[in-house]
This record gives sequence, C-alpha cells and structure tokens, in this order.
Amino acid sequence: MKKIFGCLFFILLLAGCGVTNEKSQGEDAGEKLVTKEGTYVGLADTHTIEVTVDHEPVSFDITEESADDVKNLNNGEKVTVKYQKNSKGQLVLKDIEPAN
Repeated sequence: MKKIFGCLFFILLLAGCGVTNEKSQGEDAGEKLVTKEGTYVGLADTHTIEVTVDHEPVSFDITEESADDVKNLNNGEKVTVKYQKNSKGQLVLKDIEPAN
C-alpha cells in the first residue's frame, strides 16, 4: 500500500512540473493602457519609434495597427501616445496622434 501511495505522489509531483504560468508570445501582460504627451523624434529602426516623454527619450515598438499613424508624423511634432508594457517589458505603441 505504501508503494502505491509513493508512486501516486511521485506521479503527481512530476505532473505539476509541466505547468507553466508564462503568457504566450504577443499577449499583453495585462498592464493598463498609458497615455502620455511628448515630442515625436522619429524612427529608430523599422519597428521602433522614439518619442521624448517627460524630457527623456522613450522607445516604442510599433505594430501593424500603429504603423499607419506613424507615417503621417513629422519629426519634432507634439504627439499623444497610448501604449502598454508587454510581458517582455517592452513598450508597445497602441495609438499615436498629433497633440491638441
């Protein structure tokens, strides 16, 4: 009887090792949407823009949805950005538009 309980305990222990708490790639980390005003600096590379926010340069990853908004901006233009931090700690641009 002890062998059966021992084996059962060992099997349950191993089964618990396969459980993961990580989020799938591309899934938001559940962070709230942040809105800030700043100055559009320009493209840092093909998928990243830089915006000066609170007197500091900040890089944002652009998505397919936000890429069209970026095309219409000029360097030095005042903008409002909406972004979220993903599970990897990257700032993902959700929306950018000229500031009022």
